[in-house]
Amino acid sequence: MESLLNDMNNYSEQIVKKKFSPSTFTMLVVSLCMITLIVFVSVYLSMYFGWLVPVAILLFCLGIYLAYYLLKNSGIEYEYTFVLGEMRIDKIKGKNKRKRITVFDVKSIDKMGKYIDPETKKKKIDTSKYSLVLTACENENSENTYYIIIHDKIRQKPALLLFTPNERTMEMIRPYFSVELKKQFLKNKI
Repeated sequence: MESLLNDMNNYSEQIVKKKFSPSTFTMLVVSLCMITLIVFVSVYLSMYFGWLVPVAILLFCLGIYLAYYLLKNSGIEYEYTFVLGEMRIDKIKGKNKRKRITVFDVKSIDKMGKYIDPETKKKKIDTSKYSLVLTACENENSENTYYIIIHDKIRQKPALLLFTPNERTMEMIRPYFSVELKKQFLKNKI
């Protein structure tokens, strides 16, 4: 019974909903407007050209489906699962499509910190220096977003990960930090 409780104390799950950026929202609205425009033009032209009626019906059905697909898949969530020193991060689209983004040992974290400096509002790390950048955060420009440099088990190479852990997730991963990372953590009060 005690080992089961210890295992439960080494397990954490967190869901992070990605917030729409202005550019993503604009792209979604423009896409829906274009679909609507194409459908209305095809229906209008089919009134004058009878042979276009099947095309108009097909485009109308296709437009409805594309609008449904865009709205359904625009909601993105990230699931952080921490089990005994290992972190798994999955991307969930439309609450039904799941894709594993990364798996890594928390002990293998090389560097960690806030991605945006709260005082200057600038990025603390240049993402262009890394060949693999994994984004699993609610918003890259949020003050709650952290960066960590990990060894990705899926791709077998180093990666820069941007994520938004809550306090429970941070409490779970903190004991697994290396000595250097613990010193950095205490010094900077990450």
